[in-house]
Amino acid sequence: MGDLSIETFTFASSSGKLVSIPNIVFGCGHDNSGTFTNATSGIIGLGGGNASFVNQMHHEIKGKFSYCLIPLELLLDSSNATSHINFGDNAVVSGPDVVSTPIYKKESPIFYYLNLKGISIGNKTVEFKSSPISLPGYDRGNIIIDSGTTLTYLPDVFYLNLELLLMHSINATRKDGTYGGLDLCYESNENGTIDVPKIVAHFTNADLELSTTNIFTQMEEGIVCLTIVPGGNQISILGNLAQANFLIGFDLKANKMSFKPTDCTKY
Repeated sequence: MGDLSIETFTFASSSGKLVSIPNIVFGCGHDNSGTFTNATSGIIGLGGGNASFVNQMHHEIKGKFSYCLIPLELLLDSSNATSHINFGDNAVVSGPDVVSTPIYKKESPIFYYLNLKGISIGNKTVEFKSSPISLPGYDRGNIIIDSGTTLTYLPDVFYLNLELLLMHSINATRKDGTYGGLDLCYESNENGTIDVPKIVAHFTNADLELSTTNIFTQMEEGIVCLTIVPGGNQISILGNLAQANFLIGFDLKANKMSFKPTDCTKY
């Protein structure tokens, strides 16, 4: 149910001139479901499918794009901060503090898979496990990175091991019950956060240090909850809360992704 159309899309450019790209296919659905509200103007397709926005512009952007997502709390406090996206040569992420990891393509060309080897809390590491016995091929892409999914979903076994380590590492008062569907919740300090030892996600060739706000978010006044959840054993997803305040660059020709810690409000 909907309309499919073709239009010329025009962008501001780092060259100072406008860039127009003809014959971009886009659509408007008339029967939309899920978590979308009238406050959402639409979805931009950044995936690997033939009709995705980045593949339709492949000739102009040569497989390169990057985005910088502001943290959730800034979206909610009506500040003027906005997230940004770049296409083409201006999207290359560089500098001394950049880490890069391979992108893997699997059954569905739409998704970008990364390889997560484990997560460290302080000096202890939990290894990625998709089931009690590791499935073959898990080290060739085991987690999707998705800007359109809010939470981070991990396999149940891996999640339970990580949750156990977190509970032993966090010195804060645990709250019973569920808040907005999230189960691991604590009383926050006056800054609205909790003290957690250093958290590092270990990807192939890239150690990504996450801030507390990448994995905990304030659900109510004085209560923060873990935004990593068990997702069964079907699919693992690195969601957008975990990606906030990183400049994240995709190079689909070189099949690699780069992360640079960035204050996205100043980017």
